[in-house]
Amino acid sequence: MKKPKHPTLPKKWLVKLAVATYGKKYFSKSVSLRDNGVLGQLKPPYILLVSHASFADIATVAKLLLPKTCGCYIASDTQFAGKGWILRQVGVMPKKQFSVDASLIRDIKYVLDNGYPLVMYPEAKLSVVGTSNIIKPAVAKLARLVKVPIVTLRIDGSYLHHPRWAKSNRFVPLKATATVVATEEECKTLPTEEIHRRIVEGLDYDDYKYQLDNKISINTPDLVEGLETILYRCPQCGREHTISSHGNTLTCECGMTSQMDEFGRLDGKFNSVVDWYDWQRQCVRNEIDAGKYSVEVRCRAEQQHNRKSFVDVGGALFRHSEKGIEITFDDGKQLFYPSTQFYTLSFNSKYIYLPHSEGVYRFEFSGASGLTTKINIAVEIFGN
Repeated sequence: MKKPKHPTLPKKWLVKLAVATYGKKYFSKSVSLRDNGVLGQLKPPYILLVSHASFADIATVAKLLLPKTCGCYIASDTQFAGKGWILRQVGVMPKKQFSVDASLIRDIKYVLDNGYPLVMYPEAKLSVVGTSNIIKPAVAKLARLVKVPIVTLRIDGSYLHHPRWAKSNRFVPLKATATVVATEEECKTLPTEEIHRRIVEGLDYDDYKYQLDNKISINTPDLVEGLETILYRCPQCGREHTISSHGNTLTCECGMTSQMDEFGRLDGKFNSVVDWYDWQRQCVRNEIDAGKYSVEVRCRAEQQHNRKSFVDVGGALFRHSEKGIEITFDDGKQLFYPSTQFYTLSFNSKYIYLPHSEGVYRFEFSGASGLTTKINIAVEIFGN
């Protein structure tokens, strides 16, 4: 299929329809959205960098930009499976995650030259524990290249709305804070390091702190169900992948229990999800420093061609070590990604996604709960 010469600019009527219908999933009379009014005062073009904690972020941006304007978004190729046409009509442009695509710069300039805001999620994936992910300096280099105002939009409460591990939405108040971190003139004169520092500062968030500070009560029947895919190591016995969840309680096979209250606090050794996760990160770092880190596991492999649906391509052996990620398919084909290639991974509780010139691969892991999380932690340690 021939690639369009330029990205499709958003159709405002279609964006309005999407916010009016799809937006009901995120906003209702019981769910408020507050913002500081900065976006309403800005005239495009500009680059809008948004925190990314759940898909409520997308609805929030669209709602805040309307009725004045619509944004053009950059999204992962994997989001286009089965819905590429409609995404293009609302101004979404595909990109392979964690890879360089020179043609994307041309598309970005086209959008800005036509007077639209360019919306990017520089964390490049959903938040793991309700705090900001790694933001690389490349986004600041883009600011120096295109020389338009750079605006950050931090959305507090988005992760609480639907944590990446959760099975249901939790309707909570959202707060959007926009900040012009670099004017057009500053993009021409400021060092890249300073622009990057301002971007990181503007997008720094902690949703569990936001919940506690604002006394936001969440008391759903499945409060922590699925959290064991993120908090996979027991702080009592030290074993991995032995934790299960039910209701508001995490339980290990050794008998350890940890309950979450309505304000997101845990009891037991760790009082917060973030502290527990940080301890796991240190455990992985200790393994790496001792030369003991290694993962070797069987998985199912699927491949996505031309941004279409994923197709099963058989079994594979997935290995991860200090050398990098090595994959051997049952048909003998091999893939190798050195440790220096990635600074983080696109993953969820079941899959790890890896870009490739032949199309995105995803590898399905079954059995050990939280294994994809551990691999992601190790990738970030090796790559940073």
